[in-house]
Amino acid sequence: MTWPSGSFRFPLPPHPIAAEQARILMRLALAEWKMSDLADNALIITAELVTNAMKIGQVFHLTLSRRDDTVMIEVSDGSEAAPDRQRRSFDRVDGRGLLLVEACSKDWGWRLEDQGGKTVWALVDNPGTKCDAPTITQPSAMRM
Repeated sequence: MTWPSGSFRFPLPPHPIAAEQARILMRLALAEWKMSDLADNALIITAELVTNAMKIGQVFHLTLSRRDDTVMIEVSDGSEAAPDRQRRSFDRVDGRGLLLVEACSKDWGWRLEDQGGKTVWALVDNPGTKCDAPTITQPSAMRM
């Protein structure tokens, strides 16, 4: 699928400030495209994908594109490892990012890049769709 003009590409540092920078860039792009009604889901997805890319420890890129009523969010990093979409246990505080991306997006996926690294992408198109919380396994000792 080719995405026409109406896209922005930003390099971001592997630093905690990158997640906030990415959310600001997402808000600005949505405002430019007059698509601010997609902000709730788009901001969650952007933050999750950027947070995962920061763990690689290198500069990475955020690309925001639009086609008709759909926004594509792409984060490219230097790792060729497949994204980890495991369901985590209740007592873990991390590892649910891609479950949120799945819950908040129309579709998502990833691809290896010819020049090395990978890109994880997600599509957002329906402002009325709210994210469903991912299922979390609760330890048996804590079940009621």
